[in-house]
Amino acid sequence: MTCVIGVDGGTESLRAHVFDLSGRSRGVGKGPYATAFPQPGQAEQNPDDWWYAAGIAVREAMAAAGITPDQVSALACDTTSCTVVALDADGRPLRPCLLWMDVRAHAEAADVAACGDPALRVNGGGAGPVSPEWMIPKALWLKRHQPDLWARAAMLG
Repeated sequence: MTCVIGVDGGTESLRAHVFDLSGRSRGVGKGPYATAFPQPGQAEQNPDDWWYAAGIAVREAMAAAGITPDQVSALACDTTSCTVVALDADGRPLRPCLLWMDVRAHAEAADVAACGDPALRVNGGGAGPVSPEWMIPKALWLKRHQPDLWARAAMLG
């Protein structure tokens, strides 16, 4: 039996779901992970926990479906939006991610809203608002508040 696996990375866990090529559910799995709240308005996760949870969820779903890796023809993944992680040149996380619900970047969001960049036209005709939950304010927060880390980051994901 040939199958596909859908992987959903959510706020509290990563879920995997095996489907046959007719779209019938064949097995599910779940790998939980923790969220840290270092200060009010902050929410972080360890990206390494995501990989560990993916292994648990996918193996569990495949076992429930009774399939082996050679029977998987495709894997599709989705995750929460606006979760930001700084990565080194090898793709390893440099710090816990700033989870989608993290709103520490209020000042940076205000600065982005006030910058007048033409790209802001797609957001309320340039009138905003800009959320501190979004990627750009969080990236700017990292640059301002953790400049050593920012200098070591090869990319943000």
